[in-house]
Amino acid sequence: MAEPSAQEDFAKLTSDLATLRADVAKLAETLAAMARNESEAVSSAVRERVRTRAKQASATATGLFDEGAAALDDAKARAQSLGNDVTAAIERNPLGAVAAALGIGFLVGLLTRGRD
Repeated sequence: MAEPSAQEDFAKLTSDLATLRADVAKLAETLAAMARNESEAVSSAVRERVRTRAKQASATATGLFDEGAAALDDAKARAQSLGNDVTAAIERNPLGAVAAALGIGFLVGLLTRGRD
C-alpha cells in the first residue's frame, strides 16, 4: 500500500505546484497592474504640476509685460510734459534760453577740448 500512497502524494504535490504556479502568475499580473496604475498616477500628477507651473509663469510674464508697458507710458508722458515745460519756458524768456544754451555749449566745449 505504500505505492498508492506515494502516487497519491505525488499527484497532490503536482496539483499543489500547479495551483502555486497559477497563484504566482496572478500575483505577477496584479503587481504589473499596480505598477501601471501607479505609473499613470505619477505621470498624471507630474503633468498637472507642469500645467500649473506653466500657467503661473504665463501669468507672471503677463504681469511683468503689463508693468513694463505702464512704466513706458508713464515715461513717455513725463518726457512730453518736460518737453512742454521747456518749450513754455523758452517762449516766456527767449533771451534767458539763448544765454543758457550758450553757457551749456561753453561748458561742453571746455570738457571735451583736448589737452595739447
